[in-house]
Amino acid sequence: MHLKNLLKAVVMAVAPSTRIPPLPTVIVMGIAALSTSPAATLSVPSQYKTIQSAINAARAGDTIAVAPGVYPETITTVHNGTPSNPIVLDGQNGATVREVLLRHSHIYLRNFTITGNTTAFSRMVYFDHGAHFCILSNNVIDIADAPKIYGIQWRSPRFAPYGDGEAGSDNLIISNTVKRGRGYILMSITGDRNVIRGNRLLDTPQGDFFNLWGRSNLIVGNFCSNLPYASGLGNHPDFIQTFGNHGMGSRGHIIENNVVAKIAGGQLTQLEGALVPEIRDWIFRNNLFIDIAMQASCTIPGVAYYNNTFVRCNYSNGGHALNFGSRSYLPGGTPSGAGGTNYAHGARVINNVFIDCGDDSMSRGWYAMINELTNVVADHNYVSKRGFQPVRVDSAKRAVGSPGGWNSFAWWEPNGINGGDPGFVDPAAYNFSLRSNSILLHAGTIAPLVPRDFVGNIRPQGPASSIGAYETSALFDPGQTFSKPAVVNNLRVLLP
Repeated sequence: MHLKNLLKAVVMAVAPSTRIPPLPTVIVMGIAALSTSPAATLSVPSQYKTIQSAINAARAGDTIAVAPGVYPETITTVHNGTPSNPIVLDGQNGATVREVLLRHSHIYLRNFTITGNTTAFSRMVYFDHGAHFCILSNNVIDIADAPKIYGIQWRSPRFAPYGDGEAGSDNLIISNTVKRGRGYILMSITGDRNVIRGNRLLDTPQGDFFNLWGRSNLIVGNFCSNLPYASGLGNHPDFIQTFGNHGMGSRGHIIENNVVAKIAGGQLTQLEGALVPEIRDWIFRNNLFIDIAMQASCTIPGVAYYNNTFVRCNYSNGGHALNFGSRSYLPGGTPSGAGGTNYAHGARVINNVFIDCGDDSMSRGWYAMINELTNVVADHNYVSKRGFQPVRVDSAKRAVGSPGGWNSFAWWEPNGINGGDPGFVDPAAYNFSLRSNSILLHAGTIAPLVPRDFVGNIRPQGPASSIGAYETSALFDPGQTFSKPAVVNNLRVLLP
């Protein structure tokens, strides 16, 4: 198994029981076959010369079937579908459009290629206010190296922190490819309870894979690869970023079962709050983070890392893979105008694997938390350097969270594992599933917030959970090839 073939493992990783932490009112997204027949099929170009003219005529339940060809249009929705009768736009795996603007609910867009927009600071697909319960599936969104263009962008709410009911929510983005951006963001998400599932985000010099705001969004089972360095683009690459400069909240998200690889000259995360109290409480679980030049930087409270596998992260800066600290703001430098300091209080680092992160020093390469942080925990992690060598141990045995403080450059955990062959099936080929004799099997702690592993197995399957992204021993042949997710058609959003 090679890195480019991890995609099938990502698809396997999406557990059907995954749920988003609830807000006071929760709508959970699901997938099922449509139970009603479309009212009509509108064919382009045989009946309607343009896609937009067919959209203008379509009503709830209609399907717009677009024949193969290039349609140099920016298409905009005009009417809402309904839960049982969405409006379906089907490119039939051969139609190409320039830009898509979604401004209505219950719109399903599938099987298009979207490319050709070259207007800086615009986007290929836009979720405007009111674009709720939409599904994007099996589209290829190709920015084609045009600079400063979003792949998929949500419109921000007009009122901080969330603009309740306004920003696009309860949408499903599944099995799409978004690629070849340049110096910008492939997905910029806001709204609530959106699910970003089983997509491929690829090949964007000096770009970000995700920017994220809103509440209780789920980013699951995506394959994110190759943010190469490029000069002159004015952006630092990140896997995922949020910030509070505009006062918008970003809370309660889950980022799980993703493969994130090859970020050159950029960071794993940039999480900062600008004193916005609604930026907090993120969970990263069961992800594979591989060959990422810089650290995961966090200065917001309530961020937890459970059962992730980190390989060669922060090799450029040479420090720790995860950094939890603080950031101070001068009066006038925040949305509220107040000055003060954001702290990463309440951080959790549990059941993770850290291999050969940072530089060659034995005193760096796992996590760092400043001593001012409160209610922090780090335990049951595996750490090692190149060749699975152990790291430097704190002779005073001060774990993170000790009342007297701790040493971020000498490792100690009461229940962690320092060095030794972890027992992966084939780490050189990026296969981090576990052999039957792995020292990571059932060596972690039971984490109720991590009910399944990277490929969907229930945790725990022994007296305790295993350390890292995989719960059990090898589940697939490391020589097998992986393929793109199957075409997803006939979907609808289910309400409880």
